[in-house]
Amino acid sequence: MRLSALWLLLGLAGWIDNKIMTQTIKFNKMELKELKQQIKQAEIGKTFDYGISEPFSWRGSYDEVAFEILEQPMTREEILANIEKAYTGTFYGYKGGEFTYKDYTEVHFEEDTSSWTNGEYCAEMIAKIEGGETYQSQEMRLVKLAFS
Repeated sequence: MRLSALWLLLGLAGWIDNKIMTQTIKFNKMELKELKQQIKQAEIGKTFDYGISEPFSWRGSYDEVAFEILEQPMTREEILANIEKAYTGTFYGYKGGEFTYKDYTEVHFEEDTSSWTNGEYCAEMIAKIEGGETYQSQEMRLVKLAFS
């Protein structure tokens, strides 16, 4: 297992798991400021095995930002530059409207600007990086982990 390759997505998954375990059953999404803080924690100049795309409006709700996980090396600074574009750009919804993003904007990960998977893409990428099984849902993942 390539630990450096997993750092970005596992940090995000750990954050989500922590939110689920320590708070209410309500599923909380990561906010833009939290994504930025997670990446800023890495040492200056660190190169990750994965990166993120430039931001785009999420098809599930255009007022929320999305990124694609790129299967290419990217530095801490390149990732932060793409996150910064979410703060400074104006984004357009698939069906119209202009949107800007701030610290408390929810973050999603999708394959491209035309996708809306409500978390399945993230689960698939985690499984791919971990070299593990892809689950149809987080509930199925929980059941298999708990009762295997």
